[in-house]
Parts: sequence; C-alpha cells; structure tokens
Amino acid sequence: MSGAAGTAGTAGTARVVLVEDDPTIRAVVEILLETEPDLELVGSAASAELGIELVRREAPDLLLLDNQLEGTLTGVAAASAFKEAFPGVVVLLCTALDLAEVAAANADIDGYLRKDQLAVLPDVARALLAARRAGPGDC
Repeated sequence: MSGAAGTAGTAGTARVVLVEDDPTIRAVVEILLETEPDLELVGSAASAELGIELVRREAPDLLLLDNQLEGTLTGVAAASAFKEAFPGVVVLLCTALDLAEVAAANADIDGYLRKDQLAVLPDVARALLAARRAGPGDC
C-alpha cells in the first residue's frame, strides 16, 4: 500500500486505526466496525506514542483518537504528530469530554465525536472520508 492520501484497503474499504486506552470503548468500536464492510479496523493502541508507530506502519485512512490516553500525550496534543507520521490520515477525535471547540480550532483534527454518540460513528467516519476524497474546494 502506498502512503498517498486517499489510499484505501481492498475494494474501497477504509483502513481504520483506533487510539483508545479504555478496553470497553475499544471493544465497542470493534463491534461497531465489524458490521461495516467498508470500514476495517487494522489496529489499536492505548497511547499516542504507540499509536503514532501504528499509524506509520498501517497507513490508515482514518484515525479514531481519544483525548485522555495512557502515556504523556493527549490526543489533541498528539494530532500534529499523527499527521506528520501519515499526512493522508483523517483524524476523528472521539472523546467523553466536550472538546468540540478545541477540535474545531486544531487544523490537524478533521472531526469530533463524543463517546456517547458512538452509534453514529460509521456515518461520521464515512462523511469525513468522503470530504477528504472530494478535496477542500469540492465540498
């Protein structure tokens, strides 16, 4: 797989990496994505530091990123490092905290979803990926 933006897995399947320290939330996301043929979870990590290495290795289309993580970096603080590791990745901040304004002000975060709205995660993911494919002037 190449590292170019817009690269997807097999037959239009978007590759997803999850960076989340809560095993219950990781399990919920795994279950949600198992039923979505166009979204494939290719790996997960509990800290931003491990997540950055995972993103480099897996070259995902979408990164689901918690804010409060194991390790020294928060998701918001690490967003730029994820974009540096793989510039084509779409970063969706998914957190229990109300960080909508923080996410909107951070150019490295492409979307925001509260954890109490996980049921709509597949739709939000598809919308963000479609917006990336369309490009900034085509939305």
